[in-house]
Amino acid sequence: MNAVLDPPMADIVTPAARNGAGTSTNISTATPTSPSTSGLFEKAVCLVLSLRKPGNRRTLPASLVEVDADKEMISAQKTLLASEHLKAIAHYDGEIRRYLYSRCLPSLFMTGVYLVPITLVEEVEAKLATFSATREQLVQAFIDAYPQLVESARGRLRSAFSEKDYPSPEHLKRSFKMEWRYVAFSVPGTLQTISTELFYKEQEKASQQWQEALEEVRGLLRTHLAEMVHHLVDRLSKPGEDGKPKVFKNTLVSNLTTFLDTFDARNLTDDTELAAVVTKARGLLGGIDAQTLRTSEALRSSLCTGFAGLKETLDSLVIAKPMRAFSFDDE
Repeated sequence: MNAVLDPPMADIVTPAARNGAGTSTNISTATPTSPSTSGLFEKAVCLVLSLRKPGNRRTLPASLVEVDADKEMISAQKTLLASEHLKAIAHYDGEIRRYLYSRCLPSLFMTGVYLVPITLVEEVEAKLATFSATREQLVQAFIDAYPQLVESARGRLRSAFSEKDYPSPEHLKRSFKMEWRYVAFSVPGTLQTISTELFYKEQEKASQQWQEALEEVRGLLRTHLAEMVHHLVDRLSKPGEDGKPKVFKNTLVSNLTTFLDTFDARNLTDDTELAAVVTKARGLLGGIDAQTLRTSEALRSSLCTGFAGLKETLDSLVIAKPMRAFSFDDE
């Protein structure tokens, strides 16, 4: 595992183990000694999520590609199945990720790994269990339709159809997986029995990596809130081309409300400056929904003025330096 996630892992923790029932697998016991990073270990654990599904494209044999060019320079693909069921599963996977982005933070180490605030672990665990059950239903619906989809593909692909591209329903179903586990990080304590010098070098390395992670987590939250506030001010302040208020989705308000509601748990870096902005934003937005904004011009104007001031504050908090790219939309 250490080769996959860096810094090294300490404990793989089951929800039962956190509640005092069940067991955890101890991989190491030592943790970085930096106060600023050790606090993170007390506030969050890493969630490793794997969402798997079979690919739906295959490369066409060169013999089926007719072009006036060197075929070694050309690549063409075919779609195996025209399936709304597969699209539904892919969309649902995006919904799962969007939920996690609303409750957790990317761990900054690899795709599919999230920092889960300890106070939200039970909520996240329950939601993932619900997601898993619904996803299984979507997969089963696809498997039920699979034989008919294969026959449809046979007719549409004609000479490009190949039986070997289509496994049995039982084998195909095993290609769909939704798995997750919780991981705590630390320096492997066994290193100390081998080399004290190497042990402390690894402690220092892990501490530095987590410090960088903390800075990026702080920047990520600041940037995310700034983007939502910018969008809100834009939609409320500028009329459309017809002079009427701009149309906006319910998510303009609901996404911001979710951020404000979960901020205290996700504020793993104790960012007091951003916390002050969040407190003001809560005061401005409290009890207001999208439909109320649509029907009250005075409220839109008042809210826009208030958030315009927060926008300036957030602009000063967002440091203009390259950061890792994270998407809060469908992956």
